[in-house]
Amino acid sequence: MKLVLPSLLLGGAGLLIVPGSDSLAWSTIGGSLSINQRDVRLLNNFTDSQANNNTTPASQYPGYVGADLAIWKGVTEWGSDPFGDGSGDVSGNILGGADANFDAFWAGNASGVGGTNDNIVSGISSCSGGSTLAFTETPISNGWRIRFCEAGITWHDGPGFFSGGFDIQGVMCHEYGHALGLGHSTVGNATMFPSVSSSSTAIRSIAADDVAGTQCIYGNEAADKPRIEATVPSGGTLTIHGANFSGFNNRVWFTPSGSTSTGGDPRVIVGSASSSSGGTQITVAIPAGAGPGNVLVERSAATNGSDISNAFPTDLVNPFGVPPAPPIQLTSISPANIPALDVGTSESVTLTGSGMLTVTEVMFFIPGFEIQIDPSRWTVVNDTTITVDMPQAIQLGTLPISVSDGVDFATLNVDFVEVSSPQLEIGTGDPLNIVDVSDGLPVIVAGSVGEVVWMFASASQAPSSTASVMMGIGNNFTQLTFLGAVTIGGAGYTELFFSSSALPTPSVSIIRFAQGVQLTLPIPLPVSNVASVIFVP
Repeated sequence: MKLVLPSLLLGGAGLLIVPGSDSLAWSTIGGSLSINQRDVRLLNNFTDSQANNNTTPASQYPGYVGADLAIWKGVTEWGSDPFGDGSGDVSGNILGGADANFDAFWAGNASGVGGTNDNIVSGISSCSGGSTLAFTETPISNGWRIRFCEAGITWHDGPGFFSGGFDIQGVMCHEYGHALGLGHSTVGNATMFPSVSSSSTAIRSIAADDVAGTQCIYGNEAADKPRIEATVPSGGTLTIHGANFSGFNNRVWFTPSGSTSTGGDPRVIVGSASSSSGGTQITVAIPAGAGPGNVLVERSAATNGSDISNAFPTDLVNPFGVPPAPPIQLTSISPANIPALDVGTSESVTLTGSGMLTVTEVMFFIPGFEIQIDPSRWTVVNDTTITVDMPQAIQLGTLPISVSDGVDFATLNVDFVEVSSPQLEIGTGDPLNIVDVSDGLPVIVAGSVGEVVWMFASASQAPSSTASVMMGIGNNFTQLTFLGAVTIGGAGYTELFFSSSALPTPSVSIIRFAQGVQLTLPIPLPVSNVASVIFVP
């Protein structure tokens, strides 16, 4: 099939009826490419300097510039999904996304012109008929050969706009449409329209008519077609993230590192590749013959295009695409026994697992209740660790603690237990935390369930000691104020609140200390930690 200059088409325009732009007028030439004929190579023998004067790499097309890059871009437009992130065309066109069971595979450079089924693109010094730009030789299922005519024609590698001459990327996009089985279209804005004007880049982007023809030949993209979303190299391996890979015996295609000879299969293939994580991840050793370009996954026992993935870029050094976040998992909670009251705001409980960077909620559950832990009380340290200032759990016993990213949950059970000795939290519980008298004062007292704790306050941190009790405040009992008796509730603690009217009314900031004494034998009686606050007016 040939792409011709507009003058030839115009010469026969009186015999050609062009339908409206909303009509679909694609045609086929009979047949389709087998799954082992998706490779594309270039013998870069263009003689025009303009054909190889682009030396600026494209982010999604690693390792190639000039005509190589233009040819590669031209074939990716026919791919099932956007190639990489879809960028690469200066017009803003997303390259790829035909939504058919078809994907081309860039196999780099060839050492010669090759035969008519070697899938090689090259220039030819002259073509029969002075109006021919390029032509495709199509044995179809067994491959093809594409020739760019050079006599009297100036070829440009882009990627930007130019004046005079013809666009390699756009013409390659047209000719590759023939290679995959399309004939010419009578729709004027279709890539497969049989002519193109000089200086035009319009046919780089396939139209709805072209998409419809491709889907007719290869079928609409199957819902379970393998899909690559990211490639991540590390330590001599390449991890491919995506979906719908076979559990075993996948084949991973790599672009070869150098020019390959004609007549053979240029792909570098790693066979017998297993997937993990439900068919969403494949990790293989990077083979010695692989180079920058693209990768493609062929599913086990592949028979048609719905069994091979989209082609996806890799330079074998840097990640491409965005790997999915690892699934959230909780593997341990430390300590396993969490006291009913953990005094202060220190994050003393550590949750360990994976996928923690995506966590948006930390919570625990009691029958009939979900208790969200305020985000101010927990910190994502890294992808494996979250630290928590654990709030009170309302009840003792085994309770599930969960983390979530808003979609998925991971849960482990922990035990909330009585404190080993009385504990007292005033305000935030941190030493010398500041309390505005007008706001009132929250207090939590923890101890053995059902036991009574006497609470005392003092302006002095000098100790008070007898054989019965040894306290850290009160200046030998001379500066102690009895605040009241508290019975410890069934959750291992009791919460109190002192209103502003029950608190000192200082004109300046004052420091006060407090301590609890649990009325439980043996002697000396158990005492709590010394709590301290700064009251401000």
